[in-house]
Amino acid sequence: MHCALYTAGSCRSCQWLEKPYPQQLADKQQHLQALLAEREVGQWLPPVTGALSAFRNKAKMVVSGSVERPLLGMLHRDGTPVDLCACPLYPASFCADVQRTENLYRPRRADAI
Repeated sequence: MHCALYTAGSCRSCQWLEKPYPQQLADKQQHLQALLAEREVGQWLPPVTGALSAFRNKAKMVVSGSVERPLLGMLHRDGTPVDLCACPLYPASFCADVQRTENLYRPRRADAI
């Protein structure tokens, strides 16, 4: 999976991103087998796989930015806000949902009420 945020160095949440997906599965299976090495396992089944992108349906986010321009996303290591609308882990509808939520944090003008 290609991620522009990861490539730009803005996000490092996906620790396995540089590793090919089949290798990720093999490494995780091997790790699980090592953890359970002292247990008797009758049969090891192959791992259940899923979509490579747009598979997340929840996210932990922080509100940052300003009162006029709130940003729902995450903070980079240097403290700058990172908008996750371009994150390929989330479905296409995610960005619209985030923007609606950001609007809840914007102050309402008195003359608009």
